[in-house]
Amino acid sequence: MAAFVRSLVLALMVSRFINIMASDDDPYDAICSPIWGYFPDCAEYLGGLTHHLPKKCCLSIRKLNEIAKKTKKGPKVVCFCIEAFMVPQDFHLKPSRIKKLPKKCHTDILFPISETMNCSYV
Repeated sequence: MAAFVRSLVLALMVSRFINIMASDDDPYDAICSPIWGYFPDCAEYLGGLTHHLPKKCCLSIRKLNEIAKKTKKGPKVVCFCIEAFMVPQDFHLKPSRIKKLPKKCHTDILFPISETMNCSYV
């Protein structure tokens, strides 16, 4: 039941977020599709499903940073899209992996990322 409520709350938040971020012409997929294309490259490592950091993950983090830099609300867009990717799967990230990622990829992370990806506080 709690998972259903959390999913419902997320859906409402994402809906409100999309209304704020998107013009009437931009469907939700157009906003998150690029992000959903890059984040899975890191998901298995960040979730602790693999010990090896894929080289493609670091390239994807750089692409996500580029998206985050495009507008003032870019970091929030990236955060919400990653959250929307993770919540339906009840997927959680490992804090230790998140902490190591900037050093391993030799780059800062310009968008919020955390164990549970709660973007409502961004």
